[in-house]
Amino acid sequence: MRTTIERIRASEVIVHAHEGYVDRPAFGPSIFDKASKWLLEIFTDDGLVGYGESSRGVSKTDVEHSARMVIGKPLTDFPWRAEPAPDFSDDDMFGHRTPPVPHRLYEREFGSSSGMAAVRVALDDLLAKRQGVPLHDLFGGACRHSVPTSWWMGRTDAEHAARQMEIGLEMGFTGIKLKAAAEDDVLGIVQAIKKVAGDKASIGIDPNQRFYRLSEAVRIAHQLEAFDNILFEDPFPFDVDEWRLFRQKTTVPLALHSGGPLPLALANHCCDFLNLSGGAFAFMANAHLAARYQVLCWHGSGLELGILDAYRLHLAATTRTCMLTGDTVGHRIRSDDLIEEALVVEDGAILVPPGAGIGVTLDQQAVDKHLVSRFELIDKDL
Repeated sequence: MRTTIERIRASEVIVHAHEGYVDRPAFGPSIFDKASKWLLEIFTDDGLVGYGESSRGVSKTDVEHSARMVIGKPLTDFPWRAEPAPDFSDDDMFGHRTPPVPHRLYEREFGSSSGMAAVRVALDDLLAKRQGVPLHDLFGGACRHSVPTSWWMGRTDAEHAARQMEIGLEMGFTGIKLKAAAEDDVLGIVQAIKKVAGDKASIGIDPNQRFYRLSEAVRIAHQLEAFDNILFEDPFPFDVDEWRLFRQKTTVPLALHSGGPLPLALANHCCDFLNLSGGAFAFMANAHLAARYQVLCWHGSGLELGILDAYRLHLAATTRTCMLTGDTVGHRIRSDDLIEEALVVEDGAILVPPGAGIGVTLDQQAVDKHLVSRFELIDKDL
């Protein structure tokens, strides 16, 4: 008996962060927790339910279009190792209906839309549940059963940083990742964190390129070289020569986010570490490429809810070189993770959820509490 997708329910939710975690008077309200997310439930004709979660700010149009591409189709049409192919059977990529001259779109490579990325999570959950195995078994099995993870905060000051590190320590985290800019008291912030957490606490500083230029990044790095376990992620815009020069001028490790030119950076020895994200197939491919250059990585995050954080924990667990402390802690920063099961923290790492599939289920009451809108699709052949 083949497993067919017969119904899809999509729920749009907004879940704010705990008070004081990301909003601070000195910096104003944060954008991280204000945009909506979509939670998907994909039901099959043999009683399985797969759960998915979108990134922030995805449109209903995108989610619904992606859901319509899979409704009524057998689950076996969607192998884990490839993204669902775009359907251009009745239009082209620009929305032109039945164009008179077909475009040679088979010669183009298309990535997944944000809506399809959420659908992909639910499909992978279903594929693993259909086999009765945890999600990581689809990708070759787990190399570890817990994933090193740090606490997280946005731009901050020294007093707020110390309090946030205390909160993280109380939960079981031993390090922290934070946003910053060249105008901030980065040295004072690091000193405050180390005073609370100890000299060995890891601190990842992600300015989102707001150290602006090489000279400023080097100046700040020199202030921090006396501390252990500090790294910079994307401190200033990527440039092959300038990133290589940064590594020559300072001992602070340099991490590149996957938004940068990954093959170029690896081939030119521009970074020490990588923050990898994207879909499962892209993540695994990039992690394999990084391993060839002996570069360690972690799986990135975007202040997610419980479904997507759990999914990414499975991916990180399957990758041999994904050993650095990641930041899949959005489920703890938000006021509710919207899942029934707790993601357990032990000694600075989160345990990979056990059980078939992703290993977590939606808390329907919590979803309804934070609901903004909802739609359902039903297979027309039912």
